[in-house]
Amino acid sequence: MICEICGKKTASIKRVTKSFGRGRSLVVIEDIPVHSCRNCHESYITAYTAREIDRIRKNRVAVGKAKRILVASFKESAA
Repeated sequence: MICEICGKKTASIKRVTKSFGRGRSLVVIEDIPVHSCRNCHESYITAYTAREIDRIRKNRVAVGKAKRILVASFKESAA
């Protein structure tokens, strides 16, 4: 696949999970296709993927499935 940033044939698609919002508006979207280049080390999403993410975020209650997950807070230790 050709990288849209550097133009080399070194791009591939990786699937990632990302969270958006917080509290009651939190939604976790799995399997987001991200284009990643081994040459220039850039990662990007297509316009279509960005629109789909927006659609899912706006309709999270209708399109989402409730799952139980563990949530941890990052705490810095005094070093």
